[in-house]
Amino acid sequence: MLYLIATWLATPFLYLRLALASRNRGQPLQILVIQTAKIGDMVCTTPIFREIKRNRPNSKLVVLCSPITAPLLAHNPHVDTVLAFDTKSLAGLRGKLRFTRFLRAKRIDIVICVSPNLAFLLAPLWAGIRIRASVLPNFFGATYSLAKPLLTLRMKHKQGRLFIDTVFLLLERLGFNIKETHKEVYTSPQAEEKVAEILNVSPSTNLVGVGISSGNKLKALTKETLAELIRLLLTRPSCDVILLGSSDDNPLGELLKKDLAPSRIMNAAGMLSLQELPALIKRLTLYVGVDSGITYLADALDIPVIDIMGPADPEDQRPTGRKAQIIRTELPCAPCSHAFRAPYHCKIKTRACVVNLQAADVLKRIPDFR
Repeated sequence: MLYLIATWLATPFLYLRLALASRNRGQPLQILVIQTAKIGDMVCTTPIFREIKRNRPNSKLVVLCSPITAPLLAHNPHVDTVLAFDTKSLAGLRGKLRFTRFLRAKRIDIVICVSPNLAFLLAPLWAGIRIRASVLPNFFGATYSLAKPLLTLRMKHKQGRLFIDTVFLLLERLGFNIKETHKEVYTSPQAEEKVAEILNVSPSTNLVGVGISSGNKLKALTKETLAELIRLLLTRPSCDVILLGSSDDNPLGELLKKDLAPSRIMNAAGMLSLQELPALIKRLTLYVGVDSGITYLADALDIPVIDIMGPADPEDQRPTGRKAQIIRTELPCAPCSHAFRAPYHCKIKTRACVVNLQAADVLKRIPDFR
């Protein structure tokens, strides 16, 4: 709040500087998109990179993101510069001033903030950026209320509207014409070769990916549910299972493989980088997982997806591909996890929306393989 009060006190000087400043003529328009959320959120944001470049083909598009998601953009043809940024570095006045100097050094003309926090709302004004646009949370208090007049444009997210649609509305207010909304992911040049080394299945085999992890453990399936789901999948003829997750999930993958059917289960958890993983996902007949990053990678690649939402709010964000199916548990407390309010612990301490899931109900959604 101290930084916000100081900014309001300094507004006469800040706005006078804006009025006197002039953009360098002849230089490409520099557009910065701030998206520091997790993998699934970044995948859902990819349409805006394409649409920005389609509308402003001569602009330079810079994306500021988490170090975790930066590899997703390494081969995206619509992004000119990827800046991996740890939001912890914003702490204190020194961190905020360092970020302000960075914005000025990059000579940014337009900031579009998809992951708002106070520093991302204030620093562009401190840096003298003329157009400062941001999505605003649908859950916020006095701080955001006082900060929003300092923006050039803002679009408040609303319950019942997909978050990406809120971003599209913001872009339209900035003068961008949105034509296509599909998500995109790109792989590294060596990805196919590495995937070929991992896979050892017949071309006629139906390869089903099962997600065994979640960035938010509130959403994660139990080991027992995963084991039952895999067991039922393996009753299908010509079906093998490949387990997907992070390197931290590899031990769980090994346990599941050992306990069930070692010859028909592959454990690929942690074996591929985020730049390589899409090449493996493209080989799947189906992907089954909770509402996490890999689910959205599969959806972007038009792979049939079964998304077990658990506590997540499908009205905020969900797979939107034509082959996606959503599984929800009807409970009074669900959904409790939203785009701008995501708990990491179950308030009723049971995780009933995940624990009560029956693997047989998931299997009913899976078409017969040929």
